[in-house]
Amino acid sequence: MKMMKKLLVVLLVAVMPALTYAQPNNRLLRQRLEIVELDNEDAVGWHDTSVEVFGIAGEEGYWLSLGHPGIGTDLVQLDFDPVYELFIPLGNTLAEAQEKMQEIKAFFKSARKSSMQIEGCLSAILPNPEQLEPVTVTVRRYLTSRLLEFSVPRGGLVRASYISKNEFGSLLVGVKIHRKLHPKQQ
Repeated sequence: MKMMKKLLVVLLVAVMPALTYAQPNNRLLRQRLEIVELDNEDAVGWHDTSVEVFGIAGEEGYWLSLGHPGIGTDLVQLDFDPVYELFIPLGNTLAEAQEKMQEIKAFFKSARKSSMQIEGCLSAILPNPEQLEPVTVTVRRYLTSRLLEFSVPRGGLVRASYISKNEFGSLLVGVKIHRKLHPKQQ
C-alpha cells in the first residue's frame, strides 16, 4: 500500500507539467510574470499586505494586484478571503503601466476623503479583463500615514484593499528600475 502511494505521487509529479503545457488556452494555468512585488507585514497598522505589478505569460498588458481585499463596511473590514484579489489594469506596455501608476500616486495628494473611479477586477488567481468593473479609490489620512482605499461594493458589503503612499512609491520605483534593466521589454 505504501509503495502504491509513492508510485502514484511520482506519477502525478511527472504528469503535471505535461498537462500544464498541453492546455495553452487555459488562462488559469498561465504564469504571472512578476515585475515587482512587495510583501509588508502590518503595513498600514491593522493588516498584512502583499501587492504586485505583473504581466501574464502569453498575454499583453500589465496589472497591479492589491492583494486579498477585506470584506465589511466603510468603517470595518475583516481580512479572511485567501482566494480573491483586487486587480487594476495598468496598460499594454511598461511605459503605460508607469504612467498609470504615476497618475494614481498623484491622487495621494488629494484632499482627505476625495474619491475617483477607475476600472478593476475582483477575481481569483488571475485578473479577467472581460469582467472589469468600477473601483472607487478614496484618499484616507491618518496621523502618520496616507492610504488609498480601493473598494468594490458587493451585495450590500464592501470589498476593500488599502495601500500606503510608501508602498505605492516602492512599487513605482520597482517598475522604473525594471524598465531600465530591461529596455527591450515592452
